[in-house]
Amino acid sequence: MKKLLFTIALLVSFISFGQTKILTEKDLMNALIVHNQERHLLGIKKLEWSNDLQKDAENYAKYLARTETFEHSKGNNQGENLYYEYISKSITDKPFQRSSIGWLVEKKDYEYARIGDRKNANKMIGHYTQMIWKETTKVGMGAYVNKNGKIYVVARYYPSGNWDGEFPY
Repeated sequence: MKKLLFTIALLVSFISFGQTKILTEKDLMNALIVHNQERHLLGIKKLEWSNDLQKDAENYAKYLARTETFEHSKGNNQGENLYYEYISKSITDKPFQRSSIGWLVEKKDYEYARIGDRKNANKMIGHYTQMIWKETTKVGMGAYVNKNGKIYVVARYYPSGNWDGEFPY
C-alpha cells in the first residue's frame, strides 16, 4: 500500500510541477558506499557526506531536468559528475547507486597516470578519477526526474579533482 501511495504521489507531482526530486536515503548511502569501497581499495580516506554539496547538486539536477540539458555547470569550485537515463522503471529504483556504479565502471579503462597523460587519451575516465581523487574529502548528490521521465543525477565533490598534470592518488 505504501508503495502504491508513493507511486501516486510521484505521478501527481509529475503532472503538477513537471519535475520531481528523487531522494531516498538508502540509495544515497549505497552510493556513498560505492565511492568509499573503491577509495578503501586504493588506500584513500573515505568521503564524508555534505548536505551543502547535496543541496547544490539537487539545485543543478533540477535545472537540468527542467531545461532538458546535459552539460557541466560552470563557475564553481566543486568537482562534478553527471549521469542521465531514460528508463521508466528507474524513476524510483536506485539512481544514485546506479550512477555511482556507472562512474566506477570507467576504472577498467584507466591506466594510472597523471591527468591529461596520453596513456588515457580518448578514454572516458574523468568520472572515476573524480570519485577517487585523493584530496577530495566531501560529496553530495541530487537527482530530479522531469515530466518526460528523464532522470538527471548530479554529484558534487569538494575539493574538486581532475587537475591536469596531477595524479589522482
